[in-house]
Amino acid sequence: MLTICDFDTNNYYRYLECKPDIFHKAIYYVLRGEYRFHVGENAENGFDLVYADNDAYTKQDSLFPDSDFYKSEIFFPPYHFYDENDIKKINLELFDGFEEIFFEEVNEYSIVIADIVNKHTKLKVSFKDEKYKLFPWIAEFASYSSAPTSENSIFVQHDFNSGYTLRNRYCTIGLFHSLFLLQWISDLPFEQIKYISLAIRKTEGIGSIMGTWSCVYQAFKKKGIKTYIEPGSYRFDQEFLNQYFIIGKVPEDASENNTAYAKCFNSFVLNQFVQTNVPRISLHLLVPEFLAHLQEYADSIIADKKVLGVLLRGSDYIVANFAGSYHTPSIEICLDYIRKKFAEGSYEKIFVASEDSDYIDIMLNNFPGKVVVVAQERFKAKDVENVKYISEYEKKKYQGNDYDKAVIDNTINYFYAIYLLSRCESLISNCMCSGVAMARSFNGGKYGSIDIISQLIDEGKIRIADQPSE
Repeated sequence: MLTICDFDTNNYYRYLECKPDIFHKAIYYVLRGEYRFHVGENAENGFDLVYADNDAYTKQDSLFPDSDFYKSEIFFPPYHFYDENDIKKINLELFDGFEEIFFEEVNEYSIVIADIVNKHTKLKVSFKDEKYKLFPWIAEFASYSSAPTSENSIFVQHDFNSGYTLRNRYCTIGLFHSLFLLQWISDLPFEQIKYISLAIRKTEGIGSIMGTWSCVYQAFKKKGIKTYIEPGSYRFDQEFLNQYFIIGKVPEDASENNTAYAKCFNSFVLNQFVQTNVPRISLHLLVPEFLAHLQEYADSIIADKKVLGVLLRGSDYIVANFAGSYHTPSIEICLDYIRKKFAEGSYEKIFVASEDSDYIDIMLNNFPGKVVVVAQERFKAKDVENVKYISEYEKKKYQGNDYDKAVIDNTINYFYAIYLLSRCESLISNCMCSGVAMARSFNGGKYGSIDIISQLIDEGKIRIADQPSE
């Protein structure tokens, strides 16, 4: 991204004319080793454009999550090549339903987006930063404002914002990335793109694989593009997946001439164009024989009892230190909320789904005689402190055939737990995760209520002042 800086009078840099193609010309020279450019002849009537790598710039922001999950991979690609006139490959759907877009700062991306909005939508464009007037073609339609003038606005802030949690809140790079996502992964003309080949990171469990595929599938289906999962990119054996699940297989006619390849997991998945879709993981994605076993088991466990479903992600979720609604609150906060809901609903039992052995012990101690769990291998946060993901811990603990068996057993037991959750009357989860999305999809809208404790905290419905000290 090119940022706007004061004219450097101490050094000489290449001069660029302030015309609509200025950023493309600057990037042309960035790729040849230049990083700063003069626009205008002197400090009185000019300014400098300074190049910053998107990913490094973002990860230096104090608001960027302090977690290896986000930092270990590219979060925002560099976008050395993009075409603001190739509208078919820009996700203008993100502007639907809004009346205004408000930018806190002026940089390459805010200027490009403002121009696109003016040409292709009816949104009003406003800037808090008056440097937008440096670009004459933007000054013709944009206006200055200290704050959004409409309640139905997209707010594009200076500081980092992930760009995938709220439809109306972004940082500039996050919005640009969400808009130009398809241009990033493919140079093919839009009309030629028939498929997305989605590579899944090998640390991801089956819930994340299915949930991610579902979100990407829905996002690009709107554009007439189908999504399949790239073979060999995930941690599971294809024969095992085919035995239990029916998910995006490779179409026979897929080729480099009709396929866009999404290789960078975080950067491709964690954006608003993808994440605005709620995972729809239909029971039809399970092989019928497997589903029949799940139903028989749930019938014997739950029967006609009034059961509260509780999902507690721990272990690697704690270590990963996810941001926002994916961040795990303290178990004490969760216990207080579960007690309240359990009493209010007059439930007979609590079904607890968790891979964390400490959480299971705490629930058993706090609700004696009321807790039901599925037998499965469980972990502690300390188990994954040095490896960070359960999948890595499994590789460290098991070898050869033992590893393959452990992965299969853990995955199948996970589905028993999620299916049982979906048969409960209501659901409480300590945070957002793939399990929530899957249980909600399997439930088919029958839950009396769904409470995500981390979201309730973010929304102020569980006040910080009310939270017990850790």
